[in-house]
Parts: sequence; C-alpha cells; structure tokens
Amino acid sequence: MAQPTHEPHSEPPPGAGGPGDDANASGAGWKSAVWLGGISSALFLSLLPFSSYVSSAPFIRDEWRLSNAEAALVFSAYLIGYAVSSVVLIPLADRLSPRRVLLASVVVMAVSNLLFPLLATDVWTGSALRFISGMGHVGAYVPGIQLVSLRFAHGRRGAAVGVFVAMGYAGTTVSYVFMGQLLNAVETWQAAYLVTAFVALAGLAPALLLMLGRDSERPAAAPEQQAAPAGWRLDLSVLRNRPAVLAIAGYTLHTAELYLARLWLPLLLGAMFIHGGADSQDAAAQASTWAGLMFMMGVGGVLVGGFVSDYTGRTAGAMLIFTVSGTCSFIVGWLIGAPPALMLALGFVYGLSTAADSAIYSTAVTELAPRGRVGSTQAVQAFIAFSVGAAAPIAAGSVLDVVQGAAGWGLAFSLNGALAVVGVSAMFALRRMPASLRMAQGKR
Repeated sequence: MAQPTHEPHSEPPPGAGGPGDDANASGAGWKSAVWLGGISSALFLSLLPFSSYVSSAPFIRDEWRLSNAEAALVFSAYLIGYAVSSVVLIPLADRLSPRRVLLASVVVMAVSNLLFPLLATDVWTGSALRFISGMGHVGAYVPGIQLVSLRFAHGRRGAAVGVFVAMGYAGTTVSYVFMGQLLNAVETWQAAYLVTAFVALAGLAPALLLMLGRDSERPAAAPEQQAAPAGWRLDLSVLRNRPAVLAIAGYTLHTAELYLARLWLPLLLGAMFIHGGADSQDAAAQASTWAGLMFMMGVGGVLVGGFVSDYTGRTAGAMLIFTVSGTCSFIVGWLIGAPPALMLALGFVYGLSTAADSAIYSTAVTELAPRGRVGSTQAVQAFIAFSVGAAAPIAAGSVLDVVQGAAGWGLAFSLNGALAVVGVSAMFALRRMPASLRMAQGKR
C-alpha cells in the first residue's frame, strides 16, 4: 500500500536506546490499544444490522408476497455484493489509502442499511440495497485488517488482527439477538430495522476519528506489506495451482454451509415455535434471539478450529469439523416436531461447527498460494466462496417452495449435509498431495 511521503511519527523500533524508552513504549502501547478498540468498534457497529433482514424475513416475506427462493435472493444479494467487490476493493486497498476505503465503505453500509426499511418494497429494491451493503462490508473488513496489521507490525500483530476479526464476527451474530429483542419492543419490523441502522451510524464516529487523526499514520510496512505494482491486477493463473484450488474449495463449501444456516436456521426455529403454539411475532423474536446465541458460539469456534488445525493439521481439523457440522445438518431439519430443547441443544453445536473451520482455510490459502500471488489467491477465494455461498440459501429456499412441511425443512438442511460430505472429500484429496506438507509445519 502507498506509504506517506512525510516522516512518520511512530514509536521507535524495539531495541532503540535512550532514556524514557520504556515510558514512551508504554504510552504508545496504550495509544495503539485505544486505536484498536476504535477501529474494532467501528466494524462491530457497522455490522450490527447484518442480520436485521433475516430476523424480519417472516414479516417481509408476507408483506411483499415473496416465495422462499425470492426471500433467499434478497438475503444472498448481500453475499453477491461481497463477492463482486472483493475482486475490486481488495486490490484497490493496496493502491489507495486503506483508511479512505474503510471510511467510504462504513458510510456506504450505514446509508444502505438506513434506506432498506424506508425504500425497499419488493425483491428487486430490497436486493439492490442489500447488494450495496455487502459491497461496503468488504471495504470495511479487508482494509481494516491491513490497517491493524500495519499498526502492529512490530509486535502482537496476530492478537490484534484476532481482536478485529472477532469483533466483526460478533457484530454479525449479536445482530440476531439485538433485532430479536427489538421485535418484541416495537410494533413493526421497519421500526426495529431503523433502530439497528441508527445504532450502526455510531460506527461512523470512531472511523472518522481514525481517518482524520494525526496519529493514524504508522511506520513503513513490513516487506510483505509493501505496495503492489501500479499495474497490479487479479492473476487468475492461481487457479492452475491444484492444492490452492482445493483449499479454496474447502472455504467455498464452508461459506455455503455457513450462510445457508445463517438464513434458514432462524426461520426453522420460528417455524418450530409456531408449531408449538406461539404467534408469529413472538416466534420471530424468540427465533432471532436463540439463533444469535447459537451463532455466537462461532466466535469461540473460530479460535478452537485454528488451535485444532495447528495441533492435528489443516486437513485433519477441517475434516473433523465438516463431519460434525454435516451430521447436524442431516438431523436438524427433521426436528421441527421434536421437543424444542432437543433442537436448541443441537443448534448450539451447529452454530459452533459451521463457523469453526473458517480460519483453517484462510490460513491454508496463505500457505499454499503461489509465491508472490497471495493477494490474488485471496481475492479469487473470496469471489468464488461468496458467489457459491449466495446460491446455497436460494437452493434451500427452492426446496422449501417445492416440498412443504417437515420434509421440506429436512431436505433443505440436508443440502448442507451434502456440502459437508463434498468438503471432507476435497480435504482428503488435498491431504494426499505433497504440497500439503507446507501447511501447519508439515502436519498437513
């Protein structure tokens, strides 16, 4: 990324001598911690409306007279926006100031979320606004990681990036609980949606301070973070690297599995509560709250998955997690008439396992990418994964449109089980390749 032309005012590198170094380092450390809290809070608040549509979907579907597939299309438009912008904004953040990209993207997300309950009236207007919001997500997330990585280039980089990523994941999952409580407190889904959008506007404040603050300029990047050439473009030759392609395939199947569950698990829980006698508004509120608590398990799940893959190997860890999530998928859809406690208990395992392998593939791609093409490999990974991830919820919605009742739910979630089976096969094929020894220090 482009470096500032002026002399950076940063803390001296570790080991620089001179009186007061410890005090200066301590002060710089506190400043960096506050800075990290600010940029992480900006991401958290900006993503708080992420699940507002899912929680509102039962009411929107009836009000707009949508089929299940059309309701899924509005949800997936966000993922399509993410996929499309990933091949533009990831390289753009390397060539422009990532702070500017982040600020612009936070504004885009805030405005599109605010306009959705005000202007969206059908599948097309709803999808357009969700598409724009998904584009903004990439522009806040990827440049944010770059900024955090640069700020902490001289130490604690992994922990700092982990905090930023965890706060992003927390924003998308707390969203369910927050919206569930609002649906109980207000009369319409539009009012609840607006509240989450206005709260997200608060995310502009820390982002703006980071943008304008003098202390935001940091030391020159480490060699691996140096600016890309001016003519940088997406290099599709990475698709000829079979080990990297298999890692991308694993991430793609994980993403499809995750977002099918993100949309349809809350709606399955709502159907279960209605089956038990709850009215539609109470069922939607309960379902959103419970789903949010289940998906929050993924925050810890990502950390557990990364630890497991370091200990057992990338492919072994991924196959184990796919097996757990796939088993849950084959079971959960058939439990609509079972005791609620059974589905709720399984839901917590499901929420953990559908997210736990995320870091495994992201790490594996960096280990397997062709030399000098990590950026292109990551962009291709994001584009393919979120394009396929957008199709999975629509496919499940189409199943529910064709097959009614409990059988429809069972078959829709069995699609996720099938994705997990393919994922295990892809990881097994990667494990047999000599290149897999480059992962996890030879543990495959």
